[in-house]
Parts: sequence; C-alpha cells; structure tokens
Amino acid sequence: MRQFFIVILMVCFWGWSGELLLGDDHDRREIKILRQTPSEIDRAISDHLCMSYEVIHPYHRCLERYYDQGDLDRKALQEYDFIITTEQFYNESLAKDFQLVLPLYHQAFTVVARGISRDELFSDGQNFGVLDQPTQTKVLADVLKAMNINRKKLPLRHFSSQALIDDFCSFEINVAFVTGAHPSRIVRQINTLCGGEPLSIVAALPKNFFQKHRYFYKTVVPKEFYWRIPEDIETLSIRHLLAVNNRYDSDELEALMSSFIDELEYNRSLPVTEASILLNYNNLQTPLHEVGDEIIEELQEELQAELATEGVTMRSNESLLGTLD
Repeated sequence: MRQFFIVILMVCFWGWSGELLLGDDHDRREIKILRQTPSEIDRAISDHLCMSYEVIHPYHRCLERYYDQGDLDRKALQEYDFIITTEQFYNESLAKDFQLVLPLYHQAFTVVARGISRDELFSDGQNFGVLDQPTQTKVLADVLKAMNINRKKLPLRHFSSQALIDDFCSFEINVAFVTGAHPSRIVRQINTLCGGEPLSIVAALPKNFFQKHRYFYKTVVPKEFYWRIPEDIETLSIRHLLAVNNRYDSDELEALMSSFIDELEYNRSLPVTEASILLNYNNLQTPLHEVGDEIIEELQEELQAELATEGVTMRSNESLLGTLD
C-alpha cells in the first residue's frame, strides 16, 4: 500500500512538473519584428511595439531585426510577426502573407538644388547626389521612373549623409535627393550653409500622376522649416506602415494594438501619434486589417468628441464675454 502511494505521488509530481515546463515554455514566447530601414524612426517604433507587447506579456520576449527591403526571401519574411514597411513593398512582396494594421508616418522625397530652377532640374550640366541607402535609392528610382526620366543617363553619385553635405558645399554636386521626415538635418545644413533650395516638383508632374502612381502622395513641407524659402514645398511622400503576419491571432493582435495606442501617451519622444496615424490614413490606397479599421474608427470618434467639446467651450466663452460686455 505504501509503495502504491509513493507511485501515485511520483506520477502526480511528474504531471505537475510537466505543466510547469509547458507553462515555462509558454511564458517564453516571443514576437519577431522586422524593420526595413536603419532610421531612428523605425527603431523607435520597433522599441515601442516591444514595450507595448511586454506590458501585457511581462514574461514574454521581443526579438527585433533589421534587413533592407529585398534582402530576405518570402520564406524568411514569413518568420516575422510584424514588419515595418512601405506601402509599395507591402503590396509587391508581403500582401499574400501579411495584412496592414496601422499607418505610421510618411517621408517626403525632397529635391535640394543650387543655382537652377525646377524647370532646369534635369537639364544637361547638373550633378546629382543621393544617400547611399537602399530605401533612398529605391524611392529615387521609383520617382524617376514615374517621371519618365532615364536614371542611367543622370550623373548620379551615392554618398553617406556627411559626404552628401560636404560635396554639395564644395560644389561637386548641385542637386541632392533626400527622402525623410521634415525638418531634415541634411536638408537644413545644405540649405543654410551651402545655398541649397528645396524645390517644389508637384506642378511639373503629369495631371494624372497620383492616380497612376498610387503609392506616392502629395505632401506639403512648410517653408518655415528652412531658411529663406519663398513658398511651401510641394513634393511627394511615401508612407510607412505596420504589417502583421496572417497567422497572428486576431484577439492577441487587438490587445497588442490597444496597448500600442495607450502607450503613445507616455512615449512623447516617439514620432508617431494618434494624430499622425489618422493623417497617414487619409487617402490610404491599401485596406487595413479589421483590427486596424476598428482602431481608426475609435481614434476618429475620439477626435470628433474632442472637437465637439472644444466647440462647446468656445461658444460658452463667447457667451460669457458677451455677458461681460
């Protein structure tokens, strides 16, 4: 009888130990995030997504990797749960295995030139420079192709950030292509130190340009961002979004995205806000995951409620002033 009791205890112990081991494995789950640019913006977004995940799963892990667009094949991409990507790359390479969840931010394609007008931009005698980064060259190639300009005929050189500034300032090049958020450190230095002027290029585009090239969006860079610019800069932009693997559980995704939005309030250094998400959702050409649609609707309702409250407050103040008069 005693031996039988000992056997029962051992069986129970093994079962309990197995549950602990399974639970431990469960607690060590991780999500994998891929970012496709070396930018600080993407790194910050990836960190914020990890933090949002760990808030609701404190014992889980978050793995983040950086590979340029085109570096990984489809099988390797499928290993990731989330990818911070551009809208065009998503539609070309990810749409079969991923869905877009949220629009995050946009980057403007900016042409900075010295001593020439917009109409002279691609005339003979100009020397061009672009940042030596895959995303930068890809955007430039897409823009030139869309504008029917033969890229191979341009005397185009590739530079690091500082080398681009140095060569522009030493008159080795007189046209620089920079894709990024504004105000841009590179554009500002070329503008203030070396006489470069950001050019508006939208007016020179064909009338149906944005209908034909749906991943480019018209954007306006305020003239106040730079020195002695006579008017706002009308140019093109591309949008960066968060894509989720189709295998990711919808309920889990909803909880994670809710945490992502909630944590924005406490992460003021992140260049993504509720307002920027709504801004980049405007006219978005690619549909979102149903969780993303729900978040957008909630943000829009919150914004409308805030505007309504501000309107009531303004009318109340006007009534009070009228009474005082």
